[in-house]
Amino acid sequence: MKFLTLIISLLMAGLNVQAQTATEYFNKAANEYIYVNDQMALNTIDRGLNQYPDDVPLTKLKEKIEKEQQNQEQQQQQNQQQEQQEQQEQQNQEQQNEQNQEQQEDQQQNQEQEQQQPEEGEESEQKDQSEQAQQQETEEEGQEMEQPPQSRSEKLEELNLTEEKARMILEAMKNNEIQYIQQNRRKPRKKSDSNKPDW
Repeated sequence: MKFLTLIISLLMAGLNVQAQTATEYFNKAANEYIYVNDQMALNTIDRGLNQYPDDVPLTKLKEKIEKEQQNQEQQQQQNQQQEQQEQQEQQNQEQQNEQNQEQQEDQQQNQEQEQQQPEEGEESEQKDQSEQAQQQETEEEGQEMEQPPQSRSEKLEELNLTEEKARMILEAMKNNEIQYIQQNRRKPRKKSDSNKPDW
């Protein structure tokens, strides 16, 4: 299209000898428009129109360049608006994702707290039972120690046990009881089915 405009202007310049100088301006501006940049071409056209204000090819070329510049500016503005809109949408999406993640974390924490409360109750009960058992053992040991040595040794003789064997047996029983309590603590608690009634 640009070349066609150049050819037409050259033909018109050949018919009118007075427009030779205007044609030179036009040719120079057209080359700058095609090979250099729009602003330089407009400067050349303005110089030509100062000398030949009624020159039609120069006027039309100027209108064409200015129109293309306007279109480019509009396109750039549209692109910028579209980019801003996409960035805003992306920010909104990221905020929404963060809010959803926070809600999920809060729900998970609440569920964990609800699960821990009954477990803590069971652990405290087991701890109380273990403390009671240990207290009972110490009381029994204290009672045995309070007995006179003869009666204790007589009982051991009746059972055919030495004091050392009796202590080993008591230690073994104590260790077994402690292991039993610890194993009960480690067992996973069965979750009650919320759909079934408590009874």
